[in-house]
Amino acid sequence: MKKSTMEKIRNCIILMLISFTVLMISCQEEERELIDPELDNVIHQDSQLAGLMRSIVTHDGSFDDLVDGGNCYSINLPYSIILNGADEIIINQISDYDLFTETDNIQIQFPITITQHNYIEEIIENESQLQMLANSCELQDDDIECIDFVYPFRFATYNTANNILNTIEVIHDAQVYGFMDDLDENTLVAINYPLRLSLSDGTSIEVMHNDQLVSEILTFEASCDENDG
Repeated sequence: MKKSTMEKIRNCIILMLISFTVLMISCQEEERELIDPELDNVIHQDSQLAGLMRSIVTHDGSFDDLVDGGNCYSINLPYSIILNGADEIIINQISDYDLFTETDNIQIQFPITITQHNYIEEIIENESQLQMLANSCELQDDDIECIDFVYPFRFATYNTANNILNTIEVIHDAQVYGFMDDLDENTLVAINYPLRLSLSDGTSIEVMHNDQLVSEILTFEASCDENDG
């Protein structure tokens, strides 16, 4: 009786292990299908979609151009300025920039820390160093300011060099920028749809595949009101 019971338990364990193995293989096959390089859902590093996604998540440094003179970076808050040669003012939030006009004389109190378009931070020690950085900015920046991703969402990745499958959840622009920037030729990547886009008019749309995502970005990018000045 005991032997029969033990055999039943052993057989149940074997069946559970077999079922689990089959399930894992099935899940891996589904992920492989999701990022099959022959399908349209793979995002290639040099593709139009990859470029558009980078433009959406690029750090927008145009909101403080009145002070720092460059649209490809912004000054980290808080920091101090001397306004019109008299008052020292601490800028604590973005709305503080509404207090200034183009006729104001604004002197930044160095050193300051800036965030570049790729989210890399740098300490700036003086005005000449800041001016050199401003001169390096393109007149027309590439960031798409009127479209945002709604977080979180996930990427599925497959490394063709070691056959490792992975799922990565992203929760903010800097993380997506770094992820897209670090892609290499051995890594296939796909979005786990659905994905939502937030528009500047307060509405959002849901997209289900790469072609639709490209189409929606291009459609709304054309109507963007970019105020980079």
